[in-house]
Amino acid sequence: MYGNNDGSGIASDSLLLSVAEQLKLPLLHIARLAEVDAIEGRISAEDISRMQLSAEAALRLVDGYLLGLQLAKEQTNLELEPVSLGSTLVDTAHQLDGFARLYGIDLEVHVAGRYVPVMANAAGLKAAFASLGYALIEALPALQTTQTRVALRLAAHRTPHGLVAGLYGRGDVGALSKDLKMAQQLCGGARQPFTAVSSTSGAGIFVADTIFRAMQSRLRAGKHQKLSGFAATLQPSRQLQLI
Repeated sequence: MYGNNDGSGIASDSLLLSVAEQLKLPLLHIARLAEVDAIEGRISAEDISRMQLSAEAALRLVDGYLLGLQLAKEQTNLELEPVSLGSTLVDTAHQLDGFARLYGIDLEVHVAGRYVPVMANAAGLKAAFASLGYALIEALPALQTTQTRVALRLAAHRTPHGLVAGLYGRGDVGALSKDLKMAQQLCGGARQPFTAVSSTSGAGIFVADTIFRAMQSRLRAGKHQKLSGFAATLQPSRQLQLI
């Protein structure tokens, strides 16, 4: 969890409030579609798909939050294992595909070269990227300034400090970094802490940061080529570095 001098319980409660606030949007979407169906006495296949995708996003957010709590609780005894970073990003892109199409977002996976596995919790790593993806997909259309389609890039690259992986779209990296630091200090206490990213609570970003911290990393604002977003540095598996 985020550092908090008053105890982990307060941080957990604050994050729960952030998740609850974020859940309002997809659940409201589902409710409105159901209301239209009740009025018109019919529902289209497209509306059914939208309801399913919105409900799935909400459930994934809750699942990610619960996993983050579990991993944070087990942090001192958490066993990290070699996990394929490229495969995780590809699997995450497949998971996010339907939700991204709902918002008119194109997903891109950029993994330059072949990498050894990173030390992580497999389920946690995928949940962190997915939670981050859902939050950024909701935010990107509001940041669109042209008629061209918006892309969200899932990317990884090598640095002297480890392997960096994250999700990147539009936005100013300086503003993202400022928002992230402020949000971490508030421990999710603000309704809309990510003013440079989203008009929602950005709960998925909090959930991702919680999971990365449990895996001895942390979320930060960063850039990939000309795109800005959020990323984490992961350590390569030492026993497999020579393979």
